[in-house]
Amino acid sequence: MHFHVQLIDDPAHPERRAQHREAHWDYFDAHKDHFVARGATLTDDMETYLSSVIFVEFDGWKEVRHFIDNEPLNSNGVYKDVRVCRWHQALERKQADFPREDGQVYWYIRGIGRDGANDQRNELLEAHRAYFAAYDELNFITRGAVLDDEGDKWIGSANLIALPSREALDAFMVDEPFYQNGLYDLVLLERYKFGGRAGQVV
Repeated sequence: MHFHVQLIDDPAHPERRAQHREAHWDYFDAHKDHFVARGATLTDDMETYLSSVIFVEFDGWKEVRHFIDNEPLNSNGVYKDVRVCRWHQALERKQADFPREDGQVYWYIRGIGRDGANDQRNELLEAHRAYFAAYDELNFITRGAVLDDEGDKWIGSANLIALPSREALDAFMVDEPFYQNGLYDLVLLERYKFGGRAGQVV
């Protein structure tokens, strides 16, 4: 089963990230086979951490919750909120396989689906896939649907994409069929930074 996990930083204790970063990296390295993607979101100036976002595969809810509960940043009070959702991996590749280039700018797109939008989403799914297809090879790091706990209904989306600016990101969103047709109650658009130590490809 695939999961998307969003761990929201506690702004009252920004110093805790640095204090426990090495243990965090060691823990993630020990579980590297479970990851599709891992990193952090930040303000547009890249000065302030907002959250950690990870895309992982585990046998079930018990295993993913055990993994998150014992993650060093989480167990040492870095986060004020932890959100774990079922997620469908729409692209086969992992973040480590993404074709990176110097100067790329990365973004986290988290769409919170409107209640009862599952049927409309299914009607727009082919148009959505066709729109995304042009970005799959060079822009999308990973992407996929966020699902209810049983994995049956669409409740949003969680994507990572390379686009050169917020203006380019806004332009991308304007014509995206789900966004254009009001399927989201809320869309988070945040700068994204690959996880791992300096020089490490994860």
